[in-house]
Amino acid sequence: MLAAMRTFELSPADRFTFAQRAAVLSAAYADYFVPLWVNAQQMEAMDQIYDVDARRSVVAHAGREPIGMALLSLRGPRGWISAVGVIPAWRRRGAARAMLRRLLENAAQLGLDEVWLEVIEENAPAAALYRELGFSAARELLTWRYPADGDLLPIPRELLQPAPVERALAHFAAWHGQPPSWQREEPTLRHLAARSSAYELWMEDALAGYCVVGERPDAISILDIGLNPDFGPVKAGRTLLQALAHRFRGRAFTMINVPADDDLSRALAALRFTVTIRQWEMRLPIIAR
Repeated sequence: MLAAMRTFELSPADRFTFAQRAAVLSAAYADYFVPLWVNAQQMEAMDQIYDVDARRSVVAHAGREPIGMALLSLRGPRGWISAVGVIPAWRRRGAARAMLRRLLENAAQLGLDEVWLEVIEENAPAAALYRELGFSAARELLTWRYPADGDLLPIPRELLQPAPVERALAHFAAWHGQPPSWQREEPTLRHLAARSSAYELWMEDALAGYCVVGERPDAISILDIGLNPDFGPVKAGRTLLQALAHRFRGRAFTMINVPADDDLSRALAALRFTVTIRQWEMRLPIIAR
């Protein structure tokens, strides 16, 4: 029925329930390079964690049925397009372009300075659309993984000590060589504080680094690593990662969207973490449009 209809409309995402939005997002990403399935509760959590403005986000719909969605997150003068997806039956009909144009119109009306997004390197059609709309590549982001059955990393003398997430994040601004991507920014981590754990690394009687992680029985998501520049980020990074692997032996590790030329990427590579996803972070200056 939906495929037979020729037109769609755009409406603010806050006019749809979390269940409706979760269903269309899951359907749109089911055959993506990295499939995504979310339920209503997870959809609501995404809004909160990434500061999605549902009023300025948009759902494309044929009649009353959602056929696509694009989400706009807001932090100060910056925006981030946190998701764009169209269900298979409605692709190549202009829905993605129309939704993105609406988001950029909303961004301009809000007076934002810039809008950011990421695109997986293999997704050439999406990258071409973003360039057509004025986005340009800013840097490459890497997702790193270490398997649960990987070789045991050397055990350092320095071991991690549990710490409150708030105490660890007090060093966030000073202990990153490059600005983290939106998913790893300080506001994201603070939204996740109740669902995550933090650990500190002490070397030579001084705090050398910290990590914030999400713990599951089979895997550890490394949400953030902050490294004291006084210790050398590669040395401190390697030691912290070794201590983390020792603490959670037998679990897989992942860390998303680390800048390719960041010292942390060099530390991950030195310990034989492998790159599973490459993305381009893209930027559009709104004022210059």
